[in-house]
Amino acid sequence: MVAIHPFRALRYSPDVIGDLSRVIAPPYDIIEAEEQERLYQASSYNVVRLILGKQYPTDTSEDNRYMRAQRDFRAWRERQILRADPAPALYLLEHTFDDEGGRSRARLGFIALLELGDPIERLIYRHEATLAAPTEDRTKLFEAVPANLSPIFCVYPDPGRAVQTLLEAAVRRAPPTAQATIHGERIRLWALTDPSLIREIAQRLASVAVLIADGHHRFEVAYAKRRRYGRLMSYFVSMEDPALVMRPIQRVVQHKERANLSQALQGLCAIERAVDLSSLMRWLKEDDGQGRFGAYDGHALYRMTLDPAQLARWLMSPSVCLPLATLDVSLLHGLILPSLGVSPSAPGQDGSNKGADIHYTTDATRALHMVDQGEGTSAWLLRGLSLKQVYALAAQGFTLPPKSTYFYPKVPSGLTINPLA
Repeated sequence: MVAIHPFRALRYSPDVIGDLSRVIAPPYDIIEAEEQERLYQASSYNVVRLILGKQYPTDTSEDNRYMRAQRDFRAWRERQILRADPAPALYLLEHTFDDEGGRSRARLGFIALLELGDPIERLIYRHEATLAAPTEDRTKLFEAVPANLSPIFCVYPDPGRAVQTLLEAAVRRAPPTAQATIHGERIRLWALTDPSLIREIAQRLASVAVLIADGHHRFEVAYAKRRRYGRLMSYFVSMEDPALVMRPIQRVVQHKERANLSQALQGLCAIERAVDLSSLMRWLKEDDGQGRFGAYDGHALYRMTLDPAQLARWLMSPSVCLPLATLDVSLLHGLILPSLGVSPSAPGQDGSNKGADIHYTTDATRALHMVDQGEGTSAWLLRGLSLKQVYALAAQGFTLPPKSTYFYPKVPSGLTINPLA
């Protein structure tokens, strides 16, 4: 069974840092160089200096991003910039953001320690493969700074919204312990110390298996060291939370030749011109059948539907296991892109959002703009997978194709830290 535990988090001391917004950051894997610099300038105590420190040409084995993070972490604790809470708690987190339609939504979750017991496959489901370079990077950081600096992101089944109801009631009972904003989104945090409430939440989760939504590399590193540490700071969200958003990840593809898609894919897909991006995105969501895509080649927007006969031939001998073969992302990478001369490619081995011929973005408008700017030959717009579909596949042990899901928004780093030494 899944076991969770309260803990005494290290949190930024408000009388030292002032506005918490100045010291939190997005997760390390979505911080580009420009944002890293902005975060460095925001505060000399910004958590980016721990989770993704700068690298310099003069770095050595004794002076590098990991050793600098180690020194900063020790100094911040000694100077009480990071201070342990007085009592173990679950940390309730409300994250308010605008969805793609511009409506305000508030996702409600909590941060606790997840026990890394065995057999892990029946307790914690993983749906993404990990890459060597990010795993090595997070291992080096973990060895230099023995702490969970950022929570992984998990979702859990919540029959009858039992846990969600408990969390909603807790929000109404007391003002938040801390508040911040990130990218214009509001964060509110409560430290829940009521033993009976903690016990009830823990009991509810004991009967379910959780799905890792984000943080597979950090989980892998922690699991490898479970005999020594045993618990991992994790953020949990109910699958019944209406503000739990999972966005598709769009593809910007570089072909060897700039071709008109309607000519290049004739016979493989039924192709219609789309009036504009808004109508195309609506069309994508109208049908839950297999093999429906939006596309843009710099000349026109298209509605693409895979020919049924082509789909049937693919399903007779797919390049991936059958439960994954029907996913749009598998059809795109295994059937359509090879027809354009593009080999299926994973994201870069450094964990970046760039493969050999493919860039990835969650923003459909940006995908089209990238084609217009010459950063790709065509853009491919996908429908999002359903959360229940992802959970069911992961429960069966299947690993989804790379860049299949994007849980939005990501959980900020710096709200809580779990020291392990």
